[in-house]
Amino acid sequence: MKQSLLLLFLIFLMPLTGVQALTIGTTPQNPPFNSRVDKNQFFYGFDIDIMDEICKRAKLKCEYTSVVFNDIFNALRAGKIDLANAAIIITQEREEDFLFSLPYLESNAQFIALQSSKIDNPKDIQNKRVGTRNGTPFKKLATSLYKDQINLVDFSSTADVLNALSSNQVDVVLMDYAAANYWVANSGNLYKLIGGPVPLGLGYGIMANKGQNALINHINKALLSMEADGTYLKIYERYF
Repeated sequence: MKQSLLLLFLIFLMPLTGVQALTIGTTPQNPPFNSRVDKNQFFYGFDIDIMDEICKRAKLKCEYTSVVFNDIFNALRAGKIDLANAAIIITQEREEDFLFSLPYLESNAQFIALQSSKIDNPKDIQNKRVGTRNGTPFKKLATSLYKDQINLVDFSSTADVLNALSSNQVDVVLMDYAAANYWVANSGNLYKLIGGPVPLGLGYGIMANKGQNALINHINKALLSMEADGTYLKIYERYF
């Protein structure tokens, strides 16, 4: 029995071997986390730089593929991708179905509206149309904040959410705090923040299927080493 336990322990500590490539699902347009430059699956952003460094340290060959956010969970379940890294907020519900790395960034939500909107504070959002991205926990958060006093509208991508806001299909949008600040800063004074950051979930994490403990262990080890030697801070300051 002791020999069996020792063998399992040694297997857990062994480096990953025989991994030709990991296919990592990410979303095509959600800056500053991830963006696709062209149809050749070239991505950049905070999540991408973090994942590239993890793959380098863990000696993994990593390739990215574009997946609509709401489809990323089924793609992982079906084995179409090996990992998902797309500003995925760790929640207790998601932890029931998937494994997550250590959180690599605090997760918060943020309301934004058009600069021309009469909405100036969170109280003004009551009885308004609120846009969210499908598959995210923002819809549940908005419901917990306003109960049935808002009209929620889901969209498949961040671009669709913002287009709906710009075309007055919705009055306000609830999205990632970092993404909201990115769009406000880079929209030519088109948007404004409504209120401050709203805590949501347990942070952003890299997601794998259950049973991939060894892989997540190597990812966590890389994340901790990045924090210890200052690499994480350099990447963070590049985007925030």
